[in-house]
Amino acid sequence: MKSLKVLACVACLVGTVSGVGFAKDVQTIAGSMVVPNNVTVVSASKTNTRDFVEKQMKQNPSKNMAMNMMVEDVFKSFGTTFDVYQLQGADKTGQKDAYVVAVDVKQIAQQVAKDKRNDPMFMAAMAALDKGQIDPVTEQLVLGAVNKQIPTTTTVVPLNDPKRYANLKTRSGELLIKPRTLTVENAEQVHPVTGTKYQTYAASSRLLYADGNVQTPLYANAAFVLKPGKPVLYVGVTTDVQRDYFKTIFDNAFKSIK
Repeated sequence: MKSLKVLACVACLVGTVSGVGFAKDVQTIAGSMVVPNNVTVVSASKTNTRDFVEKQMKQNPSKNMAMNMMVEDVFKSFGTTFDVYQLQGADKTGQKDAYVVAVDVKQIAQQVAKDKRNDPMFMAAMAALDKGQIDPVTEQLVLGAVNKQIPTTTTVVPLNDPKRYANLKTRSGELLIKPRTLTVENAEQVHPVTGTKYQTYAASSRLLYADGNVQTPLYANAAFVLKPGKPVLYVGVTTDVQRDYFKTIFDNAFKSIK
């Protein structure tokens, strides 16, 4: 009996130690989030991504000067206003990869909609984002309006109109511009997340991106974290085959932001 008690104590100790070391904090633009210890996270802002993009812009500038200026302004705050995180994990089937895009909604809105700064509705929205809180009545109105736009059945969304380019064909007669579509399936309604430091709303969906005959099954998981003064939209994306592996990781990471 004594040996059994010793084994039980050892098992409890091992379980406790494992539990303590199960997760780690990772810094993001809105604060830290928790991911499992066996998942590595790399921030694009801490790599040479900024230099690469700036070089490409100089070599291949857009004809739209306003767009060039806006992109330059945005990249000046790369790592604070927005960032991209690569997540890598593994299980018995092999390596798993996903990406999370984080965007400071308030800062981006102020940069994109400079002409609306004096608009009463825009000012009210900015004030709510500063406060980091939406009252219950407004919450229901906003969620109702947003969720009406989310498909409740499998829906194919066209991303371009190939008919506009019907005359652009290869020598074999194939269209140069292929039809691109996005199929939305099992879309989750936007809903409040409980147990968070900041008011948070989340949703997810399975997606199928098609470019001509090339199809890419995806899974997206998003959360809007209303940190006072710095509301951030997080969008996690991975392939559909990795959905089961990353869903809980996304859910817990977004819920843990503080």
